[in-house]
Amino acid sequence: MTAQPIEALLVTIPKEMQLNTVDSKKKRRRRTTNNTTSSDSSCDGSLTKPARKQQNRRRNNNQKNKKKKAAQKQQPPQVELSEEEKEQYIAIDCEMVGTGYCGQHSSLARVCMVDWDGNTILDLHVRQTHEVTDYRTFVSGIVEDDLTDENAVEYNVCRDRVQELIEGKVLVGHALKNDLSALKIAHPWQQVRDTGKYEPFMKLRFDDGILWPKKLKVLAKEKLGKDIQESGKPHCPFEDAKTALDLYKKARNKWEKAMDYKINKTREIQLQQGAAQ
Repeated sequence: MTAQPIEALLVTIPKEMQLNTVDSKKKRRRRTTNNTTSSDSSCDGSLTKPARKQQNRRRNNNQKNKKKKAAQKQQPPQVELSEEEKEQYIAIDCEMVGTGYCGQHSSLARVCMVDWDGNTILDLHVRQTHEVTDYRTFVSGIVEDDLTDENAVEYNVCRDRVQELIEGKVLVGHALKNDLSALKIAHPWQQVRDTGKYEPFMKLRFDDGILWPKKLKVLAKEKLGKDIQESGKPHCPFEDAKTALDLYKKARNKWEKAMDYKINKTREIQLQQGAAQ
């Protein structure tokens, strides 16, 4: 018997039979799926009691996991610092009122400051030298009596007190440019931690790649799972200062590494420029 090529021994299945085979596989698969579904359902299409229990169990587990994640976000970041290190940090938030035509000019009206642990170290209302045309109470929470009260201080007194407290300290806050501008204080950039300017906390403005600050309210919800500045209620400067501080604590390790790099790079450039002269 002569050996035949392997190809000659192969049996070719007609196309009609191939189609029938594929169709039969699909029917079997569909039948299996239907049987599985029907085992979980009653005749009227509703879930059987065991299937309903399983569905409820899954739903409850999902809800528990969501609550657990939300609770983890709401827990304040745990950062271990010595008492001496804690003293190097101060968080600030200021409230403004409007003066001039339609209250268009912002005037410093209140300054609140907290330490690393969130304790109040300063809360001052500032007397106004110009007529207040908009107290912005819906946001600032400030009313006329706050600024005319005997405990309110002159602008220069407030400014000097703030400058004294932040001297040599790391200043934490959100959109600190506005607060420092209202106080007319210049603080070294190396000692400023602005949650509105920290790049990982920012967003792309459009498609031009330019970073834009997010609102403190948005960051609090995204990063801390915390609701602040509720609609219809005035802002609480203590809450805002503490929130900015909590955001800084959450990102502190990476933030400080980035600051060390910037400071060292700036020092190198300054040395090079000095050598070139």
